[in-house]
Amino acid sequence: MKQYTAFSYKQGNSFLHRCPALLKILFIPVISIAVFKLPAAAAILLIIIHTILGFALHFTLRELFCDLKAVIYYAAILIFAKLIGAAFSKQLPQDFLPTLLLLLKLFCVLQTASLVFKTSTSLQLRQAFGNNAFSETLGLFICFIPQVSKNWEQIKNAWYARGGKKSIRMLCVLLPVLFSVGMKQAWNSARALTIRKK
Repeated sequence: MKQYTAFSYKQGNSFLHRCPALLKILFIPVISIAVFKLPAAAAILLIIIHTILGFALHFTLRELFCDLKAVIYYAAILIFAKLIGAAFSKQLPQDFLPTLLLLLKLFCVLQTASLVFKTSTSLQLRQAFGNNAFSETLGLFICFIPQVSKNWEQIKNAWYARGGKKSIRMLCVLLPVLFSVGMKQAWNSARALTIRKK
């Protein structure tokens, strides 16, 4: 069974797949600004629309929500920090509503970005802004997100294949490996771009 990696492209022939990558990339900041300016009800409505659209594009439930784990981790950190603060101040944690609204809006923005990455290939994302130094740099930056996710899944699967277990030790061992692999890939990409310009 093929392992799904976060923010990875899924082949398809829908209207969203055929939509120009530049338009989809520019759509992310527009949606992000709108979500944070509009009331929470707009974010909830957009999450529902995104979910329906995802199912219409034949994405599985795992594919729809795998990319959104970052918000869950962030939520856990925020709630933990509030509880620690409350423990030290000897008061019950209060005012959770603004935190929940922030998390809801972050969830919505990340869901939008996820749909863009799922319906655009790395090549489409790199070539979205044309063929110049700015577009190459921006394209590499945009493609960096799914590449890091793919590297992490491969490293993690290798750890599990060798009998390793999910623990703090796994993170201590694998994060330096992830950093090393990422730096190597960045170096190779930089060399390839240098050679291409000659």
